[in-house]
Amino acid sequence: MPGRAPSTYLVPLMRGLLVAALCLSLGIQWALLQSVAWTGMLISWSQEVSLVEAVKNTFDGEHPCPLCKAVESGRKETPKSASTKPVRLDAVLVSTVRLVAPVAQPFAHAAWRGVPADGHPGTRHRPPRGGLTVLV
Repeated sequence: MPGRAPSTYLVPLMRGLLVAALCLSLGIQWALLQSVAWTGMLISWSQEVSLVEAVKNTFDGEHPCPLCKAVESGRKETPKSASTKPVRLDAVLVSTVRLVAPVAQPFAHAAWRGVPADGHPGTRHRPPRGGLTVLV
């Protein structure tokens, strides 16, 4: 695409790839396929029997469709993630840091509009002149 900076289309592409990799690593593809299989089974069963029986036949596990069987075999073949295995983490102990608030000290405010912080007006300043004067 001429005229577009690479970051305008690479960043969303990389984010999409990252989300897809995360979904695949979590095994979400099997849940998605199982949902598709249940939907198809519910539609096909509801054409033959009542809706109550169709729901019962879909979710009882005794009437699996070919897609349900494929999902089940795919789940069994997929290696378990590392989170299911016990992992020992050796952490480095760090000393505790204590943050102590500094001691409060009096604060002197700056003068405002020619009046010092103590409230007593000092010498008044003349207003600025209206223009520049040129000395020759």
